[in-house]
Amino acid sequence: MNIQFMNVVVVLIEQRITPFANMLTRSQHITAMRDSFALAMPFVIVGSLMVPLIFPPVSINPFSWFGGYYQFVRPMLLPTFELTIGLVALIIAFGASASLAKQYQLPERLSGLTGCISFLLFIGFKTTDGSNVYLGGLGIFSALISSFYSIEVIRFFYNKGWCIRLPDEVPVMTRNGFQLLVPLLVVMLSVTAVNMTLKLTTGMILPGLISEAFRPLIIASDTLTAILISLIICNLLWFVGIHGALIVTGIINPFWMTYLFENQQALASGQAQLPHIYLQGFWDFYLLIGGIGSTLPLIFMALRSRSRQLKSVGKLGFIPSLFNINEPILFGFPVILNPIFLIPFIFVPVINACIAWYLTHLGVLDRAVAMLPWSMPSPLPGQQTAVGKTCLCACLRCSTPG
Repeated sequence: MNIQFMNVVVVLIEQRITPFANMLTRSQHITAMRDSFALAMPFVIVGSLMVPLIFPPVSINPFSWFGGYYQFVRPMLLPTFELTIGLVALIIAFGASASLAKQYQLPERLSGLTGCISFLLFIGFKTTDGSNVYLGGLGIFSALISSFYSIEVIRFFYNKGWCIRLPDEVPVMTRNGFQLLVPLLVVMLSVTAVNMTLKLTTGMILPGLISEAFRPLIIASDTLTAILISLIICNLLWFVGIHGALIVTGIINPFWMTYLFENQQALASGQAQLPHIYLQGFWDFYLLIGGIGSTLPLIFMALRSRSRQLKSVGKLGFIPSLFNINEPILFGFPVILNPIFLIPFIFVPVINACIAWYLTHLGVLDRAVAMLPWSMPSPLPGQQTAVGKTCLCACLRCSTPG
């Protein structure tokens, strides 16, 4: 690959992709989305750990000793699942509201609670059976929209001075509480009015309409084309030194969460095939083997190299790469802005994606029903996020080109 071609690629990325990526990086709403999912992650992981215990991949004889034990333990584990996975949209509503309020220099906790109230009004009252499906995965987009709406209303009223302002001698919490009264009232009344109007005219509340509006995008995002586009954009940004994963995953996270909960619901209802493939576990543990660009094999090559410098880089990056952290490799070789590594850096993860996608689509590999931290050491997590076929998952991660 000559220098002229390299310059063309770099100029193309800097002129076409970098400005848009920088805009997303500076976006306060994207940052709030990312922060809210980071806040929800430990709760989702704990809830995911309950999935194989509550919904085991094998049939259980209720008359056996294990069946009796299972029938005793399952009701004890269900609340953990329902109060984590089942309330994740409410957690995201608080996290997104608090993060956006912090960026706007508004009271974080009060704004976060306002976002939660706004979201609860968005999703309406509970159904006749005492449940509300929008508190879980189906309500993620509604949680984000209601949170952003409530914080923008608060910001607007604060900037205009349309608030109850008390003297500085009044304690801060009391002063902030009274200052929030007017925008809080406006948020609650406006959301209630919109929901009532929609209910009378369309027979649906706002979250139902939002789910219907996003349904085509949700379906389109769970395709091999969407995987390859997001992967290539992420790697191109990394190649010029921009944290592409931070940008791409910040946008895709709502879809990943929705897919995760729909897969878990399908598993709980006993469906033979789960609906979605492209979850966070697919991205983390099949496409980024050893970190961005699937650079783990590069470390093994460096460890066997005659170059003292490459051996040192390989030793330095070996342990972090097992946890999918490969910045020492990206900047130590370097891979960043190195024309020799451009093609393998971009296309090795693409090959991994195609292999993993088709094997999962054919049923050779199971679809994920759990969420684990992206830093889980390879090759353990691939099989742990799915139910069944554990050996095949491990073999796939060991045999793919990345």
